[in-house]
Amino acid sequence: MTSKAKIFILSILFLSLSACVSPPTNEDTMTDADLIRAAEQKESAPTAGEQQWVIGYHHGTEVVKSFQCSDLCPENTLRVIYYKVPTDATCESIGGVTQSILVPVAITVMPRKYCFPKVIADYWESYPQ
Repeated sequence: MTSKAKIFILSILFLSLSACVSPPTNEDTMTDADLIRAAEQKESAPTAGEQQWVIGYHHGTEVVKSFQCSDLCPENTLRVIYYKVPTDATCESIGGVTQSILVPVAITVMPRKYCFPKVIADYWESYPQ
């Protein structure tokens, strides 16, 4: 076997192996059911300040859980689960629904827009906060 044939065979073998191994992605680590379970979950509110973290990915978009707290934590704390919209997209383009909800600020509340996953958007106000 010539060296060109060996290189050709090794190239085909390498391409075949690389096709079997896909790089990790952030696609769909959360299903619609996972989002509903997260929204329905009753949680203890933090005792101070705003806290947020990524809880997964839904259709490739980061899903954030955030606790919005006023000066009366934990009594006036709002838990929100929403999409983190990439800078080059809109809420609607990633399959979300933009809704304005009242969030605690100091001793009052103010409207703030969030991009909710469609599966929880219609019923957001009915989920436990």
